[in-house]
Amino acid sequence: MKTTKKNTIKIAGRDTNIESVTAQWLTARMRNGRRRVEVLGWNRLAAIYYANKPGSAIRQAINAEARRCGYTPSTILTLNA
Repeated sequence: MKTTKKNTIKIAGRDTNIESVTAQWLTARMRNGRRRVEVLGWNRLAAIYYANKPGSAIRQAINAEARRCGYTPSTILTLNA
């Protein structure tokens, strides 16, 4: 995989948006049936969250996971940033 532009990555000879690939990766189920967003620690999720634009699919997925766990997204992500 080779980066060609700031927001794209070359996969299988095609330019692909990094944000869409990351969102797919976070929400994909692993062999054990759990999604990666469920398995990653809050420190890692906070780093991914703050590295992306507000309103992006990645931030929405992380916010949804925080709410699913019973946390307020802003509180849990600020504590782990």
